[in-house]
Amino acid sequence: MVPYEKELMKNKINKVFVYGTLMQNFSNYKKYLAGRISRITPGRTYGVLYHLPEGYPALIPGNEKIEGEIMEPVDENLLKSLDKLEDYDECRSNNLYNRELRSILTEDGEDVLCWIYVYADAAYAKENGIHVPDGNWRKFMENKGEWICTGVF
Repeated sequence: MVPYEKELMKNKINKVFVYGTLMQNFSNYKKYLAGRISRITPGRTYGVLYHLPEGYPALIPGNEKIEGEIMEPVDENLLKSLDKLEDYDECRSNNLYNRELRSILTEDGEDVLCWIYVYADAAYAKENGIHVPDGNWRKFMENKGEWICTGVF
C-alpha cells in the first residue's frame, strides 16, 4: 500500500477500541461516548495491561489477551475529543498515549480495524502500575470494589 492510500484509509476508520474508563458504564464513557455512538461490540487485542496509580489503565506492547469494547461510529470531532482526553497529538513526541490502528478480534471471530490508545511510557507502567493479569480492567475494578457507579473514574 502506498503512503497516500494509507492516509486515505486512516481517515475512513470510524471505530475505536477501548479497555478502560471509556468502556460502557464508566465515567469517561458517560462524558465522551454516551449518546454519540450507536454500537458497542466486545473485542480483544494483545498487549500487557496495568492499572496506574492515577486510576486508569495503561496498555503497553505484549502478548497477553486484553478485553475491551469496540465503539462506533466515531467521527473526526469525537476522535479529536478522545485524543485530547488521552493526551495525544500526532505532531508531538511526548504523548501520554499514542493512537494507532490495530486489528481487533470480536467474539464472532471477525477482525475489525480500529483506533486504539497505547500507553507511551512502558517503563513507568511496569514500575508503578499493578499488572492486570487477565487483561480485563472492568473485572479488575469490580474486584477492587471501585467501579461503574462510584464516579471515581
